[in-house]
Amino acid sequence: MKKFLFFLSLSLLIFNGVSYSQQKGQVRVAVLPFENADGRMEYNVWSYKLQDSLTKYLKQLDPDELNYCIVPSDSIEAVLATMNIDPANPQYQSDLWKAVEELKCTLAIMGDFNVQGGKFLINCYVYIVEYKLADPRYQVRDIFKDMDKILEAVPEIGKKLRPALLQAN
Repeated sequence: MKKFLFFLSLSLLIFNGVSYSQQKGQVRVAVLPFENADGRMEYNVWSYKLQDSLTKYLKQLDPDELNYCIVPSDSIEAVLATMNIDPANPQYQSDLWKAVEELKCTLAIMGDFNVQGGKFLINCYVYIVEYKLADPRYQVRDIFKDMDKILEAVPEIGKKLRPALLQAN
């Protein structure tokens, strides 16, 4: 009888943990590394800094994941590494979609940046994974920031794109 109760309680714990790890119908979102459209290697670090900052900003606005679930950056990096996806490869964009599908995401946030006149020009978009198209309602384009204030763009990006995550529910 003790064994039966033990297995019953263990199965309830496991079932309960699995069922609440992600709510049914909840939107899974991948915030991908920003594309360095400038091409200079010294700016590659900003691809990941912008990704991490935007991920943290969006998680901070919904810490209990009641409206959406942001895939952790390390999970994205692990899938990219496993699939051997290289940003220098011409097939990078199509390979990136395979990684997003592997992560079982509904939406993906992708951005790019370029350096013009000593300022960062940042663009960011919410993509609908099913169609592999950017949602024209949720885009942030032409944000110019000084080199020492690049991360100040993150709240601006997050405020503009977050409604897409809330509306997808």
